[in-house]
Amino acid sequence: MSVTCASPAPDRAASLTQAFADFNALSEQLTRAYARLEGQVAELTAELARSRAAREAEQQQRRQADDRLSVLLEVLPAAVILVDGRGRIDRFNPAAEALFKGLGWGRRWQEVREDNLLSQWGEGDWLLRNRRRLSVSSRALNDGGEILLLVDVTAQRELEERAARQDRLADMGEMAAQLAHQIRTPLATALLYGGQLGRDDLDSAQRRQFAATLVEGLKHTERLISDMLAFSRGGHFQPNSVSLREVVVEAVDSLGPRLADEAITLKLHLDKAGECQVLGNRDALRGVLGNLLDNALYHAGEGGHLQVSLELSEDDRVCLRVEDDGPGIPTDIRERIFDPFFTTRERGTGLGLAVAQAVVLAHGGDIGLCDSVLGGACFRIELPRLDAAEMGETV
Repeated sequence: MSVTCASPAPDRAASLTQAFADFNALSEQLTRAYARLEGQVAELTAELARSRAAREAEQQQRRQADDRLSVLLEVLPAAVILVDGRGRIDRFNPAAEALFKGLGWGRRWQEVREDNLLSQWGEGDWLLRNRRRLSVSSRALNDGGEILLLVDVTAQRELEERAARQDRLADMGEMAAQLAHQIRTPLATALLYGGQLGRDDLDSAQRRQFAATLVEGLKHTERLISDMLAFSRGGHFQPNSVSLREVVVEAVDSLGPRLADEAITLKLHLDKAGECQVLGNRDALRGVLGNLLDNALYHAGEGGHLQVSLELSEDDRVCLRVEDDGPGIPTDIRERIFDPFFTTRERGTGLGLAVAQAVVLAHGGDIGLCDSVLGGACFRIELPRLDAAEMGETV
């Protein structure tokens, strides 16, 4: 018996044909995907090249800017100091290195500042221990640091002082003529009574009277000369830390006998200001307060009332007030009371308030009139206050 089997060749051929077709389709897909991948790689490569070129250009610009900044810092006459967010010195130029002893990269700026700063006249006016005067400005940076620009104004300050001295000398020319006129009267009186002392017919009482008049005339002349010298010296003094409380107490204590003799009541209000310290000259400030108290005593008269107060203003300045219950100062002469040789007192020199104003201005302060709670005259002096750090830096 014979068996006949169907041949699988046609089915196998169809399968192979389909397989080849699928393979070709897949190959085409892979080819297209590879082509797209190559395109993307090319685009990424080009973008990377552009990014690298842009980064290199940016780095080049930064290097150029850094080089220009370095050159600028080198040639800039002002001192520049860059402080980082940790308070350490990050950069500085030769001008800063010449001004500050011990200036170095990585050092704490506060330490370098304390080592070099002698005193500070206001927010941006520094006096270094090497006697250089600086005008200081600073700007905060985004990283918490700051950049400081410090300009050496020593020569400018010297020129300003010279100009001020020239102005004073010019005033002195005018003052000399007025002083000669002022001195002539007491000097003539002294000469007259001095000549009378030689008379043989004078009794003891007349001789004592003539001698007293002679001495009074000479004292008046001496006060004129002393006040003129004080006015001409202006603000030339060695600055030190001064306690205004102590100055007030000393000045008031020296008036004890006069207050008792004239039955004048003087009240002190010193508690509000605490230990107020200012930068200046103790003797000069004592002289200012003495002049103001002398005027107050004169205008208050026997049995009058005076008040001296010391307090801090809203902007942390020291305020000294001297008040009396006298007649006050007429409105029509208030603008002239600080003029040299202007006086309403019969035997006044007319220089006391002019000297007081010159000294207060030299201390960076202000002096003027204000309303008095006692009803008379009130002089108000405002001076910059030293804080604890500045007091420690002042020698």
